[in-house]
Amino acid sequence: MPATRKKAKARIALAGPSGAGKTLTGLKLLYTLTGAQTVSDGLDRIAFVDTERDSADKYAVNPELPGVGDMTPDEAGGYGFQKFSPVKYDPRQLVELIDEAANAGFTGFMLDSASHYWFGPGGILELVDLFARNHGGRSMDGWKDVRPIERAYIEALMSFPGHVVVCLRSKQKYEITEGSDGRKQVSKLGMQPDQRDGLEYEFDLVGDLDQGHYLRVTKSRCDALADQVIHKPGAELGHQLLDWLDNGEPPKEVDWPKALSACASREDLEILWQRAQRLGKTQRLREAFNARGAEIAAARRVAEAPSTQLDRAATAAAGVRATDPDTSEAAGAQMARDAGRMANGRQPEAAGAGR
Repeated sequence: MPATRKKAKARIALAGPSGAGKTLTGLKLLYTLTGAQTVSDGLDRIAFVDTERDSADKYAVNPELPGVGDMTPDEAGGYGFQKFSPVKYDPRQLVELIDEAANAGFTGFMLDSASHYWFGPGGILELVDLFARNHGGRSMDGWKDVRPIERAYIEALMSFPGHVVVCLRSKQKYEITEGSDGRKQVSKLGMQPDQRDGLEYEFDLVGDLDQGHYLRVTKSRCDALADQVIHKPGAELGHQLLDWLDNGEPPKEVDWPKALSACASREDLEILWQRAQRLGKTQRLREAFNARGAEIAAARRVAEAPSTQLDRAATAAAGVRATDPDTSEAAGAQMARDAGRMANGRQPEAAGAGR
């Protein structure tokens, strides 16, 4: 079908060292993207997963103080948002948190930072070691088990039905090279996110923040923002993104119960699931998809059971030896009758019952 531009939700990654301003920048962007004006608006619209030892609290205010909920962040001196602080960083738990945020109706989700789900306790690298031990210490076998877990949490982030901001820790990367004199030397490769290679492909906008609070856009699907350098990014950048994201047709509404009931195979479900991913509906529809998948599997088992019995009867009939033509003909006829009885759900005749 012809490609059509549609409205979308932001997918933003902010990388930088400590003190670069990732958390504050993310909150400013989400306030603008979700349309939050007051502290109360932020509490209703923004879900925040804080892995940085509750550092997000430094940007929050006490919403229970008189009048604070109706103030803007500038007036209140901080932001309103709902927060969860995990102790371990198992990506399977992160999928559950994203699902809860989606089902609760939040329109913005912030993960600060995803790096902990890479190297932290219970994170990807630790899971690889754990699964590798189950395979005799073979790291490649550990990755084979962990890759689906990693893909699941990235899919959950990308299919969240609102705007997403992900923060990443950055650190200096080095490479050992051989100089012209033959001696080994250490070369700096620059600051790089502490995360698996290739994660940036998932986002619409990727930027590196430095300690001078400059955002250098390293990837942008919005042409107007490509290669920009922005000092202390905030609401203005958010409005630019929002104008770009809103430039398109609204996604067509799908009658999901009808579409699910029309699925007759796992392949049909997989195609519909991909559509749900593109529309950010997977969290809300996961149970319905699982239920329909169970129905399809059960129907398939029922459909396959009689044919299996018929195949056995036909195989037995074909295997009768033709040494005695009369016996062979009678046995073949009996096999045919048995196959017919089984097709009708009845038991085969006992030997000699038809004589």
